[in-house]
This record gives sequence, structure tokens and C-alpha cells, in this order.
Amino acid sequence: MLKSNYKVIPMTYDKIFKSVLTSKDTRNYLISIINEITGIPKEVLKDDMKFKNSEMPVSGASEKKKILDLIVDIKDCVINLEMNKYYYEGLVDRNHEYISKIREALIKEGDDYSYLKKVIQINFDDYNIYKPDKRAIIKFEMMDETGIKEGVNIESYHVILPNVKEKYYNEGIKDGIIGKLVIMMMEDSKELEKIIKENMELRPVGKKIMELSKDEEMQGWYDEEEHQRKVRNSIISTGIRKGWNKAVKEGKEQGLKEGIKQGIKQGKTQGIKEGIKEGIEEGKKEIAINMLNKNMDVKTISEVTGLSKEEIIKLK
Repeated sequence: MLKSNYKVIPMTYDKIFKSVLTSKDTRNYLISIINEITGIPKEVLKDDMKFKNSEMPVSGASEKKKILDLIVDIKDCVINLEMNKYYYEGLVDRNHEYISKIREALIKEGDDYSYLKKVIQINFDDYNIYKPDKRAIIKFEMMDETGIKEGVNIESYHVILPNVKEKYYNEGIKDGIIGKLVIMMMEDSKELEKIIKENMELRPVGKKIMELSKDEEMQGWYDEEEHQRKVRNSIISTGIRKGWNKAVKEGKEQGLKEGIKQGIKQGKTQGIKEGIKEGIEEGKKEIAINMLNKNMDVKTISEVTGLSKEEIIKLK
């Protein structure tokens, strides 16, 4: 069911990213961006490209399932496309683990290493951890300090979406890969309509984003996702604020005893560690109390705040 009034859900959200790029209507767009990022000829992609199961096999009972965003298979390589909306510690390691899992699956399929397909990972990052680097696309391969490549069939690309946006709006680069990638970040319906009017190639992509954005189920999922993001950010910011206040207080107290210069240094170091930890816990409890006051159920509160059900019941 479609809404007449809607807000655009950008492709930086996994569900939209996968739904748009797996649509038959946008196949030429997917081929085009893979071609411009990796250099794989469009003819090869058109003739051979197939979508693969994105759930990776697990090595043991204790290993969690790994579900990738989008995997396409062609004659000589497997390409994994990942949308990374938020950066967190361990994300890069997680993405390298995806590459390892794809290679592991390929080895099981045909144990001859001389015919092993190349694995390519394209990460679409809605952040830039490589600042001040302003490149829109960064390629990584295994090589030594002189540029000699090791014989491992792996390539990893990072598409830095904030840099794409900067080049499109502030540097005026509207053609090529920049013009194609910027549509992934569109959140304004008028801007989206303007782009697809100006670029026929992007019209199927824009129409698919509009169609998905108008869907009530997608809107419900998006609203919930945004709500949980705001709650998480609120918990973190509340905890950091409380932790900083405690750090300053303890730093001053320690400073009075051991001397202003040395005391502030030691007090803040210790206070920040303990204060932020305690502050985050207090922030979680404050959020939980607010949610209880709105008659939200204990299970939901527990999932959002990370508090146990017993802790939440005590707060009642």
C-alpha cells in the first residue's frame, strides 16, 4: 500500500540498498557502477552476472551466521557489495571476515587454487575514516612498500559517500561515477525528482527509491530504525555528558590534594574512564524510565537500552 505523502528513504539503509540493486529495472545501473569502480567490462557483467545467496556458511556451532548485503557472481570473480551506514570499532575487521568467508566457500566448491575466482568487495561508506583524504573511491590490495602485489586474488574498494556528496554539490562534478553515486544519498523528494529528470540513466533507480519510500511497511521499518538510532545516540551522549562532569569533579578534588597540574591530569584520566562508564549506565536508566512512562513494554525497552528485564522491572 502506498502513501501520497512520504519521506524519501535513502539507499544508505540496507533494505533499500538491496531492494534497489536487485531489481530487474535497475540492472543497468548496477552494471554501470560496478564497471566504473572495478573496471570490469560492462559486456562481461551483462552476460555473466548472477546474484548469489548472501548467507555465508558457518565453521562451527559457536559461530554466528553472516548475512552479506549483496553478492553477484560472474565468470572470473565474486563481488560483494556492502552498505556501511555507521562506523563502529571492528567494522573493518568484520568486512575482511566477509572476504575470508567468500574465499572459503569458493575453495570448498573447487579446491584447485590455480582456478580460484577473484574476490572483490565494494564498501559504500556513509562516513570517512580516511580523513583528510578526499578521494571518492579508494582501492586496497595486498602489496609491499614498493608496490609489488602479493599473489592473492582479492580487491577491496571503499566508496566514501560524504566525499561523493562534496564533489557533487561543492565541486560541481555531476557526471561519471559521482553523478551516479549521489542518488544513493538522496533524502529530499524534490532533489530526487530533479536528478532523475536530468539523467535518464538514473530514472529507474529514482523511481524504485520512490516506490519503496511510499510503501507503508518500509516507512514503518524506517521510522523504527530512526527511533532506535536516536535512542542509542541519546544514551551515548547522556553517558558521555555525565561521565565528563564526574571527570571534572574528580579531577578537581584530586588536584586539590596533589597539586593542580598533576591532579587534573590524573583526576581526569581516572574520572573519564569511570565517569563515562557510570554515566552511560545512568543514561540507559533515564531512557528506560522515559520509555516506561510511555507504557512501552519491557522487552522492547530491554532491546533498545541493553538493560536486563530485571533491572527494568526494578525501575518501575
